[in-house]
Amino acid sequence: MADKKAIEKKAKALKWGKEAENIVCEYLISKGYTIRERNWRSTTSKSEIDLITQKGDTLVFVEVKARTDKDLDPTEALTLEKIKNVVRGANSYLCQQEFDFYYRFDVASVSGNSEDYNLDYLEDAFLPPLRNR
Repeated sequence: MADKKAIEKKAKALKWGKEAENIVCEYLISKGYTIRERNWRSTTSKSEIDLITQKGDTLVFVEVKARTDKDLDPTEALTLEKIKNVVRGANSYLCQQEFDFYYRFDVASVSGNSEDYNLDYLEDAFLPPLRNR
């Protein structure tokens, strides 16, 4: 019985995550962004990027964090390891482009549910971490 509840909880979280991505896409489109990719996966770095958008000559790599509890801060789930993963994926994506773009990393956090949610959007949320030698 516990396994069934865990599976249902995970399915509900995945569904809310997709809804949160839809909310963020609608927000970005309303701000003049073009959605280039959703859930883009790099075959070389094994990375996934939730959203890749473009406004003018800037590509924006967006990490979407969603939580059902409005009292929790979804951005707290943005770990250094997740940042490194997004950066690796962004590097793979940028290397595939025909010309150079400016780029940045944004984070969108959505908390609540599809009828009652808070959306916080943070531009330039982080810089790519430097490697230690």
